[in-house]
Amino acid sequence: MMPGPGGTAGTAFRAGWCREIRFLRSNFWDFALIGWIPLALMTLVAVQISAGVMRDLPIAVVDEDGGGVARELVRRLEASPGLHVAVRAADMRTAETAVRSKAAYAVVLIPRDTERTVLRGQTASITVFYNASYSTASGAALREIGTVVQDYAGRIAKDRTAAILPGKVRAPPIAARTTILFNPQGSYELQLVALIHPALLHLIFMVAVASALGRELRDGTIGPWLAGASRFAAVAAIAGKVSVYVVIFMGWALLATSYLAGLRGWPVLGSPVMLLAGYAAMYLAYVGVTLLVTGLTLSMGKSLSIAGLYAGASFAFAGAIFPIESASLFAQVWSAILPYTAFAKLLAEQWMMGSPAMVSLPHILVLLIFLFVGSGIGLPRYIAAATTPGVWGRQ
Repeated sequence: MMPGPGGTAGTAFRAGWCREIRFLRSNFWDFALIGWIPLALMTLVAVQISAGVMRDLPIAVVDEDGGGVARELVRRLEASPGLHVAVRAADMRTAETAVRSKAAYAVVLIPRDTERTVLRGQTASITVFYNASYSTASGAALREIGTVVQDYAGRIAKDRTAAILPGKVRAPPIAARTTILFNPQGSYELQLVALIHPALLHLIFMVAVASALGRELRDGTIGPWLAGASRFAAVAAIAGKVSVYVVIFMGWALLATSYLAGLRGWPVLGSPVMLLAGYAAMYLAYVGVTLLVTGLTLSMGKSLSIAGLYAGASFAFAGAIFPIESASLFAQVWSAILPYTAFAKLLAEQWMMGSPAMVSLPHILVLLIFLFVGSGIGLPRYIAAATTPGVWGRQ
């Protein structure tokens, strides 16, 4: 049986720290949860999205016209780096089969008499069908197709004007130029890896902390560990136990940031210190939430279930990828009670937007509120469970 905390707060903190270290050394899967599993998951995400931008998205072309305009358009579609004409279908039925089999994300239909319509000086219609079931890939293909068609249309219009009225071709008096802020390359690596890595880390972190606190209840060891300690020493002992995970996952946060900023060359445009402070505040926020859940349920199984549901939904509801402003009231409220939402805003401001550190300070304060409220409610109940044998042994 491991000794309980005693003496000063420093002694109790060290006792809690050493207690958890000893446990992790002797339990393979608990150590794996904070060791090679986060590394494997982060590596998998990094490798999958390392290309940065989508290239050679397969599309199908149905050329019902067969004229020179149609052939040139198909050539330009094939030459676009983001597209690959994978299927040249004779009819729409064949093209539809290609989309259903995922051999193509979109179909470009060039109707009959396209060239004749263009030669008459009229506007020909090119129809594009895309598979909305794969919205990201299909959306990217749709944008590439639109760009190619518009560029080619502009070239045709300019050439025809020059042929009919030599010397009368003029540049348009006003032209719109669109510039992407903060991610001009349109890189999915910067956008997604920077968000998915902390999403994975905070989920594993909350599960690990819930397991660390819940196992003391499940195994009935919370009594020998905390029952004889003062309230102050018990808080310090719990802090020591939880700090093991905070330190380890701050190491993973540093590794994730170093990989993307150093190895992959996406520099932190704001303050790296504020970014890492955001990581620390996020972990502390989830400590507060875990203490709240564990203190209210006094059950390891229920704590783990709630942790998986609560932290697992963070990425979808944080508003970083899917807009939350026009979502339902439930989605907006759910987003507001997730610490990851505040962290995602801080990450965008400090990594991509280069905002001043003071702009992101309110997000740190929001994250600390989760710590204070969660621990203020859950911690007294958890400590009280040390003297309540009736709650020990719950699964």
